[in-house]
Amino acid sequence: MKREAEIATYSMKAAAELTDVPATTLRHWEKTFSLIVPERTQGGHRLYSQEDIERIKWLKHQIDHEGVQASVAHRLLEQELRKTGAVAGQAAAKGAILILVAEKDPITAELEEHFLNREGYDVHIVLDGRKAVDEAEKLQPDLIILDIILPGLSGLKVCQALKGRPATASIPVLIFSVLDVRKRALEAGADAFLLKPIERTELIRSVKTLLKKQVPEEVS
Repeated sequence: MKREAEIATYSMKAAAELTDVPATTLRHWEKTFSLIVPERTQGGHRLYSQEDIERIKWLKHQIDHEGVQASVAHRLLEQELRKTGAVAGQAAAKGAILILVAEKDPITAELEEHFLNREGYDVHIVLDGRKAVDEAEKLQPDLIILDIILPGLSGLKVCQALKGRPATASIPVLIFSVLDVRKRALEAGADAFLLKPIERTELIRSVKTLLKKQVPEEVS
């Protein structure tokens, strides 16, 4: 049974008025970040819960008063929700594929996130090597994308650590780097390697190939 705060009762117009966020912005956030996704009536109209309203207000506060970009605000909210398991439950409920991105540069991380979100993938970003190992074990993502140069622990060492742990050994790892260290990456256990700068088509092709390998073939 849903808690009262989870019951969808507010129309998009009402949500816009309650949060002072235009309906066009609410649609854009929903399509771009897929974090606050309202329920739909049989006629296709959006319905927001009180919980949704509070989260939208939180985002607006971060953007208006803390001076962060919408993408950063959504990532901060996602991190807060992950602490309570809300995002993980949401992703599981819609059968979403979760990709963990470990990247030292926040701007590059956002670009990767944008490309992957457009393909329908959920993305969780970390900016530290040790954090990448911890989050991989906790979240059990479907795929991990690593930069070679990471604070705390290098991408190669992160990959070795992940492949050496039973809980994460089977998760495919794609290593991205400006350094042409393909051989070292594969020796560390990486399943694929790509050179930066990021090229969207090549990134998505590699991601889809690695994810496809994870799906067992049907026995005829």
